[in-house]
Amino acid sequence: MAGGKSAKGPHQTKLDKYTRLRKADAEEASEAPRDSMGEPTELQETLTLQDIMKAIKDVKHVLENKIDSTAIEVTLIRTNLHKITDRVKATEDSVSTLTTTVDKLGKNMKHLQQRVELLASQLDDSEGRSRRNNIRIIGVPEKAEGPSVDLFVEDLITQGLQPRGLSKFFGVERAHRVPGRKPPPGAPPRTIIARIFNFRDRDTILQEARVAPPVTYQNNTIGLFPDFTLQVQRQRRTFTELKKSLREQNIRYAMLFPAKLRVADGTKTHFFMTPEEGWRWLEARKGNPKTDGPNPKQSSPKPACEGRGSLNPNDQTSTSPPESSQVQTDWFDLPNG
Repeated sequence: MAGGKSAKGPHQTKLDKYTRLRKADAEEASEAPRDSMGEPTELQETLTLQDIMKAIKDVKHVLENKIDSTAIEVTLIRTNLHKITDRVKATEDSVSTLTTTVDKLGKNMKHLQQRVELLASQLDDSEGRSRRNNIRIIGVPEKAEGPSVDLFVEDLITQGLQPRGLSKFFGVERAHRVPGRKPPPGAPPRTIIARIFNFRDRDTILQEARVAPPVTYQNNTIGLFPDFTLQVQRQRRTFTELKKSLREQNIRYAMLFPAKLRVADGTKTHFFMTPEEGWRWLEARKGNPKTDGPNPKQSSPKPACEGRGSLNPNDQTSTSPPESSQVQTDWFDLPNG
């Protein structure tokens, strides 16, 4: 051994060299995780794939939970949709039933309305017939009739009007003033309604009232009129302006029961159910003034009694009076008010 050190054999030298190389490789592997190209090492690639797979599994688990929750919600929605569908179907059935019921009620309503109109017409006709023997007397001062209204009316007719042709059975069955408060001083007196025993006597009285001078009592002019129902009075009053125009043109007319206007134009007779029909006829007549009879403008006014013979009592007609007899104007019309 030279220099105080023992000499190493060739085998020991190789072992030391191998140990140094292994140590250097280990240090190099720990200090340099990437190769010379900058790519991750095989160890790092293995760890990254594991993390990705774990993340995928986690996402899958979350998605499975979401899908399960969504499936439950869809099932609930389907259940509610089925309930709503059932309710809509039930509602449609109810609406269909109600529609059928309403249609039936509409038909029944129409039938009942027609029935009510028919009954109202029959009632009005029955009321009108019950008044066939009645007369209305206006202008009699309050309390002038005394304690017996019927006897007063009999004396007023027989002594004041003095109609000709009364039967021997003439008499007033009953009479009374229209119910209501006594009017104040200066106001028109209440109307007296009298029922005559015989219809022919009633018709005779009204015909005489048309042609005779006005009856007066205590300096009051007395008017006698038929006793029509309120409905008939309203219908007849719609002809007021038309009848005024007819009088101005000296055209004779008559009112038929209940509210039908008969116009005599020369030898022609016209009937009008509404005032509009009469106005249209007047307008057409102005365009063709020639008639089969005399020209109304050239004819002189007729006297009050001319053309006023006995009328059919079932027709209950009236003719227009001359201008000098305004009190007796259209004797079948009740005065306005």
